Amino acid sequence: MSEVTQADRAPQTDEHAVARLADGVSLCGEYEGGGFDQPRYLISRGDGQMVLVSRLLYQLATEIDGNRTLGEAAVRVARASGQDVSVADVEFLISEKLYPLGIATLAEPIVEPPKAAPLLALAMHGVLAPARVVRVVAAMLAPLYLPVVVVLVVTGLIALDVWLIGSGYLDLAFQQSAGEPVQVLVLLGLMIVSTLFHEVGHAAGCHYGGAKPGAIGVGLMLIVPCFFTNVTDAYRLDRRGRLRTDLGGIYFNAVFILAMAGIYGLTHYPPLLVFIALSHIQILQQLVPLLRLDGYYILGDLVGVPNLFAQVGPFLRRLTGRHGGKPVPPSGLRPRVRIIVTAWVVIVVPTLALALGVLLWRLPVYLSRAFTRAHDYWTVLVAGVGQGNFWMSVLAVVSMLILLLPWVGAVAFLVRIGRRIARRIAHKQRGTGGRHRIARA
Repeated sequence: MSEVTQADRAPQTDEHAVARLADGVSLCGEYEGGGFDQPRYLISRGDGQMVLVSRLLYQLATEIDGNRTLGEAAVRVARASGQDVSVADVEFLISEKLYPLGIATLAEPIVEPPKAAPLLALAMHGVLAPARVVRVVAAMLAPLYLPVVVVLVVTGLIALDVWLIGSGYLDLAFQQSAGEPVQVLVLLGLMIVSTLFHEVGHAAGCHYGGAKPGAIGVGLMLIVPCFFTNVTDAYRLDRRGRLRTDLGGIYFNAVFILAMAGIYGLTHYPPLLVFIALSHIQILQQLVPLLRLDGYYILGDLVGVPNLFAQVGPFLRRLTGRHGGKPVPPSGLRPRVRIIVTAWVVIVVPTLALALGVLLWRLPVYLSRAFTRAHDYWTVLVAGVGQGNFWMSVLAVVSMLILLLPWVGAVAFLVRIGRRIARRIAHKQRGTGGRHRIARA
């Protein structure tokens, strides 16, 4: 057996003991389109988090029904896997593998299963729309994924872009919109609504594929506010279904752009053209796979590795040859996938490290500019209130909030780093290590 060595096996095992799965655990089958050299299988926990496990662990989980003894489970797993599986092996796999993952237990109840806490995940997040509401809306909009509708939307977007580039109206729209408080507020409102519609696109794509979307929420990614949709259940879909879910936000951006183009055709309101141009920039930003945005998940599903950031640590250990004094384990990825993931790590790690270094180096300058801009906005607010200009006052308040959010995010990120360092120190003192789990927001 690859997952249990002779030294790992317990000297005494109660073959009549009975294991049980944690409440809400669901066995989802093989992770389709995986980039691993051996098949991986998905298990859904009661809290909605997906766990990726080996074939042996999955076979063992299928034999745990709350009635079979360890001896009976060992016989059935050995028969199904064709391996020599003893009762001690089964007890070890449950106690040291499935229990820490929050999947199964022999005796102790699983009070709070472990959750993935990636460093670059959202901070200070909360729910905007609960899952029951999101699922109703997703079901209503899922027909937008019918092939004929997709072709019409893509064709319409291409035609709109050709007209926008050739007409020359865009420059005039920017000139007419700049400096007007009402129009700037309209643009901000449209960007917020469009971003929420983007998230609904992920949910609708998830529903169209046959999975169940979760809640839509908002949080801070590094230093910027960000909406998110819980589509973790999409992991149970095939690669095509997962990619549809990944691309759903960008596709709904295109739908929203066409709707605004139609309104512009009726009203000729300049900020609508500015919004369309900014939406294209937003789409391009989403496609960059550096952070946990759409491009990150698209790349992960294309290569069949659901958590690319989880590959950074093993890559660095293989690079340095350090793994707690033990031989560095192989990546477990197929050759072509290993090359792509290695290239991604080589690009992403230095880029993020450089960005963080520049941010820290320029921090005094950014702080000085932030205070200066805050003073300017305060002056505008006072002037707006004094002149009775409501929209100028609102724009000044919104501008100060936008200025404040990155600093809130920066503080939250530093707090997260501090907590992670403290946990690492505590783990080393106790002689324990962490485990990677996959999760999606």
